[in-house]
Amino acid sequence: MTTILYVKSSILGEHSATNAIVDALHAHWAQKHAGASHVVRNLGTEGLPHLDMGTLGAMRSESAEQQATAAAGQKALQELLSADTLVLAAPMYNFGIPSGLKAWLDHVIHPGKTFQYGANGPEGLLKGKKAILVLATGGAYSEGPAKAMDFVEPYLRTVLGFIGITDITVVRAEALAMGDAGAASKAKALETVRAL
Repeated sequence: MTTILYVKSSILGEHSATNAIVDALHAHWAQKHAGASHVVRNLGTEGLPHLDMGTLGAMRSESAEQQATAAAGQKALQELLSADTLVLAAPMYNFGIPSGLKAWLDHVIHPGKTFQYGANGPEGLLKGKKAILVLATGGAYSEGPAKAMDFVEPYLRTVLGFIGITDITVVRAEALAMGDAGAASKAKALETVRAL
C-alpha cells in the first residue's frame, strides 16, 4: 500500500498558506489515491522537542519524560521510513524554516536509519522516495535579488538529498505580503497541487 506523509510546520493554523495548500493536496489525493495510507503530522500543533542533552540521552534514560521524547522521535522516524511520498510544508520564518520543522528533521535524520557512512562518505538510505516541498514566503524569493536570501529551498533540498530523497517537486506561494501578486501566487500554488 502506498503511504503519503504530510508534514505541516506553520504556527499560523487556519491562517497559514502552507497549511491551506497541503490541505488542498491532501483532499485531492485522498480521492485520487483512495487506497493509499494518508498520514498527517502537524508540527505547528504537535511538535517534537528540540534536541538538547536530555533529548540525546533519552535513549539511555530511565526518566519517563525522556522516554516519551524518544518514543515521539521514533514515531516520527517510522512515519518517514514508511512513506513513499513526503509532502513537506515550510513557510519562511526569518529567511529559514520554522524551528519546529528543524526539530522534526533532527529526529528523523538518523544514522543507520536514514543515512550511513561508507567508504565514499555519507550515503542516503531513503532512495526511491519522492518529496513535494510546499513553500510560502511573504516576499518574492524564487528569482531576482532576494533569491540569495532564500535559505529554505536550498536547505531542504540539501538535507533531503543527504538522506537519499532527490526526486523533489517544489510548489511555491510567494509574495504573500505583497497584495495582488501574493494572492495570484497562492491561487497558482493551489491550482498546481490540485493537478498533481
